[in-house]
Amino acid sequence: MPDGTDATLPTWGARFLRRLRSQRFRVADGSMAPTLLPGDCLYVDRGAYRESPPARGDVVVVRDPEVPRRFLVKRVTFVPGQPPLPDAPRVPPRSVYVLGDNLAESRDSRKFGAVPLELVVGRVWFRYAPAGRRGSVTVTFK
Repeated sequence: MPDGTDATLPTWGARFLRRLRSQRFRVADGSMAPTLLPGDCLYVDRGAYRESPPARGDVVVVRDPEVPRRFLVKRVTFVPGQPPLPDAPRVPPRSVYVLGDNLAESRDSRKFGAVPLELVVGRVWFRYAPAGRRGSVTVTFK
């Protein structure tokens, strides 16, 4: 009969693998406030979307469609095939529509349109600094 530690091995292993394939990013502006603040340091899982596309509510890092060497942290707001909502943009296949949580300070899909999936770097999964804000980045969406 397995002891209690056996149940934690898959979780630990999955976290370890996710950390290995992660890239670190630092938040530069307030476009995702209050979820993410300037100076927050993030782990981004580059392999998160190998099996399935981003889901509505995911916090992602994307390459800026207008300035490809620049990275943006945004929330996936609309995905292809999503049930229509009043005034919702049409999202082409293999794309996502991203917005900042702080709409007043965000440059996002309202400016540059839907983002092709090949520009999605990965999903934000952990804030490792500053120490007082360390922890998982929650995926809550209204």
